[in-house]
Amino acid sequence: MSFNIQPSTKYFLKMKPLQTYKMLLKVFLLICIVFLSACRTDTIVKEASPDLSGIEKILILPFKDMAEVFGEGVNGRCPVCGKVFTTGEVAENAADMLTENLFVLLKDRKDFELIPSTQAQGVMSGLLARNKKEWQERDLQLEIGRSLNADAIFVGYIYRFRERVGGKYSVDLPASVAFDIHLIRTVDGRVLWSAHFDETQQPLSDDLFRLNLFLRRKAKWVTAQEMAISGLKDMLKAF
Repeated sequence: MSFNIQPSTKYFLKMKPLQTYKMLLKVFLLICIVFLSACRTDTIVKEASPDLSGIEKILILPFKDMAEVFGEGVNGRCPVCGKVFTTGEVAENAADMLTENLFVLLKDRKDFELIPSTQAQGVMSGLLARNKKEWQERDLQLEIGRSLNADAIFVGYIYRFRERVGGKYSVDLPASVAFDIHLIRTVDGRVLWSAHFDETQQPLSDDLFRLNLFLRRKAKWVTAQEMAISGLKDMLKAF
């Protein structure tokens, strides 16, 4: 009895044991990455690209520290979408850092004009001085946008921004960050787009579903700022 061995099979049989092992290991790792990436629970939740018809100017409002509103270590609801986040320590200047990076990441877009958050403070002070009524936060945000002729506003809320304790390869406490952003139309207050980020970095042994993220971070413990900026970039890929 004779067997017709295909060329690819002949090549495989001629391979040395070490070559065979390396090739099988590569195939196994590739399958693992694809499978785990498909099954993992995302730290980022974002909606599909919004319809920006009629949106020519967008005002970026400063991020708001919600740990100051709710306190630390409690479950707080987003005032825009109602999503629940666990609050925690928010590092000094974290809100300013996120506000600035949101502007930087969007400033080169050609389909709309950005109005920086620095222009909002003076307008807000003027509105509060002229009108003594007790403003609802959303109403005040929208009125600031209208005063600056913005067609939409970006509002952001930060719930947790805890810095890692330790270094790149060993930590006593990992970075932990949670925030969200929303695009709201000023003419009617309709929410056009939202995205959320919520992560506390875990060792790979505790969460194999994040293998792809682990490799992207080069097996390092990241800082809270690195985590937040990376998350913001990923969120805006759908915007």
